[in-house]
Amino acid sequence: MKFRIIWFRKAHRYLGLSIGVQLLFWTISGFFFAWNSIDEVHGDTFVAHQHPAFALDTLHVVPVSTAIAALQQNVPTVRRVKAVSLREVMREPMYELEYEMQQGKDIEDHATTHFALVHAMRGEFRPPLTAKDAQAVAEADFAHEAQVVSVERVDSVTPSSEYREKPLPAYRITFDHESGTHLYVSAERGIVTARRNAQWRVWDFLWMFHILDFQTRDNIHNWVLRGFSAFGVITVLSGFLLWGMTTPLLRRKRGAHKLSHTTQAKQRPLQKKDLHRLLF
Repeated sequence: MKFRIIWFRKAHRYLGLSIGVQLLFWTISGFFFAWNSIDEVHGDTFVAHQHPAFALDTLHVVPVSTAIAALQQNVPTVRRVKAVSLREVMREPMYELEYEMQQGKDIEDHATTHFALVHAMRGEFRPPLTAKDAQAVAEADFAHEAQVVSVERVDSVTPSSEYREKPLPAYRITFDHESGTHLYVSAERGIVTARRNAQWRVWDFLWMFHILDFQTRDNIHNWVLRGFSAFGVITVLSGFLLWGMTTPLLRRKRGAHKLSHTTQAKQRPLQKKDLHRLLF
């Protein structure tokens, strides 16, 4: 029994050493997530309220077929239109068309998803936003008074970028503000598609260690996380087992139980099977 306790103690110590650092990261990141508003992390508190420039129910728009025709005329490689929506872009009513663009000559070739804007009242195709247009969109979206430091075009990103899995191309507008805000404006959609600030970057860094995905920072089904989770459960269970094996109360009960069995064996009359065991 003593050997088993020593073995469990060593196993629990080494398990705790191997999982302890990750448990510390889980605790620190969980503390940060719990004590910070997700609205502030997403930058929603910095969004300016903009009154609609027009009422949709009184708007005289061209048919959707006209908008699709304008798209096909300006983008000959359109494979198919996936969705059409009506909304405001730079104070103008616009049809937003989500479509697939043919990448090769064969129909089985890979197609990429893109967006295009067509004026809803005039039926005119609107080219993608320029850097000046993107800056105007960002300044109208940002609620605080701050100067624009830079406007950069983004055509590609890394898997761990703060603008990952968002529509490209885009413009990154950096503001001279204590929050360290970057606004990303999609060149094709004409809207702010991501808001990033210093608080979001800390959140993203801790989230990376929380889910142990150091490449995309979004995959919660990776095997590293699964392995550490399993080790964590084993460590906790080994701690409970060690407590049960070493706590004085349970050890006294086990000792009393053994003593009672020994006393009963001594008081029990000698039986035939006991005699057979002694002789043979």
